[in-house]
Amino acid sequence: MPLPNRDTVLLETVKTQRSRLLAAFLFGPLAQRRVANDNMKRLIGGVVLAATICAGCLGVSFVTSLLAGQATAQQQQAGLGPATGPAFAADAFDRSVGVGWGSAELGGTWALLGPTSDYAVASGAGTMTIPVGESRGGHLGPLQDRSDLTLTAVLSGGALDGSGEVAAIGRQVSSTQDYRTTVLLGADGSLTISLSSRSDPQGADQAADQGTETLLSNRVILTGTTVDRPDDVRPPISIRMQTIGTNPTVLRAKAWPASGSEPADWTVTATDGATQLQRPGTVGVVATVGGTGEQSAAAGGATVFDVVARAAP
Repeated sequence: MPLPNRDTVLLETVKTQRSRLLAAFLFGPLAQRRVANDNMKRLIGGVVLAATICAGCLGVSFVTSLLAGQATAQQQQAGLGPATGPAFAADAFDRSVGVGWGSAELGGTWALLGPTSDYAVASGAGTMTIPVGESRGGHLGPLQDRSDLTLTAVLSGGALDGSGEVAAIGRQVSSTQDYRTTVLLGADGSLTISLSSRSDPQGADQAADQGTETLLSNRVILTGTTVDRPDDVRPPISIRMQTIGTNPTVLRAKAWPASGSEPADWTVTATDGATQLQRPGTVGVVATVGGTGEQSAAAGGATVFDVVARAAP
């Protein structure tokens, strides 16, 4: 075996030493370079890990946001949740009017049913004096085909049997044609809610608010709202009604004691395509005091508080 060339070995050794000296001069001692390399590796690994976590978070956030948006859209389509659309009619009755109801805060002047002397406004409420067996009420606002109406009302006095009703009008296209939610106060103190329509054209011998009424939903008893008869003070009832679209029109309604919270779900729903009602209309409220003949002991009344109509989703 031939011996290595000493000159060659010497030259390689010198070359290696020069490389080490240059590296030490430029980058520091070997131990420091190892630490720096290790730190660089940790830094690169940390950056990669952070980027991976960030991408994962963004993905989760995107999916969560997408699911939340879909849930919100489904809730809006089902009419769930509070009314949030822009208001087109509203009245808190924050004024004093001796005869009639005057002009609402939003939606124009109230168009009233019957003599204006039966109406007044004071102390944040609109009042109606109602002869037994008759109706009083009013409507206002621009014509709309997608309304979300909320109001609060209470009946007082009237027939000896204590019966009566309050109706939220979700769409009125004429004095005898409308969609309505009726809350009926029975003689036994029970409260029932239902959806109905009146679609008769008004004839020469037909009074306003006297169209033939067609029931569109079941009559549902509102649990926990029965009140004593007939002299006790009746609690105010809040009503919310959605009247959406045409051909067909989707109707939803609920009612609850004004002192409580609004229920999450709709109590009654319906779909209707009555030709006469497939067009925009106004919103309103109508109250009726029941009883005829000997029951007509005295005129009854109704008090209406906050009325707000918004564009339905």
